[in-house]
Amino acid sequence: MRRVAIAFVFVVVILVSCGISAFAQTKEEYYRTGYIYFSQGDYARALEAYRKALEMDPQFVDARYWLGKTLEQMGQLQEAVKEWRLVLLSSPRHRDAFQKWRAYAPSFVQDGEVVERYRTLFLQEESPTLSREEGWSTLAPLALVLLGRKDFSSLYLAAWCFRWAKERLSPLFAPYEERALQGALENLTQEDWMQDPRLVYRFLQEVTLRFGGDEKWQEMLKKALDRAFAYTLGLPEEQGVEGVEVTLRGGEVEKRIIRGGEVQEPTGFFLKE
Repeated sequence: MRRVAIAFVFVVVILVSCGISAFAQTKEEYYRTGYIYFSQGDYARALEAYRKALEMDPQFVDARYWLGKTLEQMGQLQEAVKEWRLVLLSSPRHRDAFQKWRAYAPSFVQDGEVVERYRTLFLQEESPTLSREEGWSTLAPLALVLLGRKDFSSLYLAAWCFRWAKERLSPLFAPYEERALQGALENLTQEDWMQDPRLVYRFLQEVTLRFGGDEKWQEMLKKALDRAFAYTLGLPEEQGVEGVEVTLRGGEVEKRIIRGGEVQEPTGFFLKE
């Protein structure tokens, strides 16, 4: 009996070395075959096995994910990203595919005119009509590119894109939206206020309504207001004025004059038009 078992194992090893497609009758068997080849570093045969599994079932998510990993090992990164994107289109919560897509997708998107296109879309309507395919292939990768920048305008646009992606593509984008809003708040400058005050109004209202009750955000809001409004509101030309204190309360900015070490009565400055 032992000799028979040894002979069987020997035959299996020989067949594996020559190609075990003869054994692969189902998509699961092709999938397991692909994994064996992948673990051996034989990516060409792994690729063939995963593709055969997908010919039998194009919705075989695990086979498509590993097909992407095989293409990654072969240096075909753009093709790998396409496979992971297909996984996410059918399984939006697939974290492994998301992390792989996240690592490479930004490398294959061009900003340029598309940035202004999305900026215009989100300014005109809060949730523009875009296909999920465009969301995964263009909008979300662009948002990841913008997330790495250090200017208010880019980061706020990234937040709009991530909000759309969170609602239309995958909930896995939720933390990215918050990171973009935080970055926009930290990078808000006097120049941003001067160039587009309405955009700054909209941003501060949004952040206040959503995160105003969070202690961490309250501190960041205060710092942003100090930077963005102090110069614009300016110090009144009155004798004895030592400074101006501005505080965001709900939808209104309160401006107080500091004179003689004491804070005077506030003057309201509404954000809403």
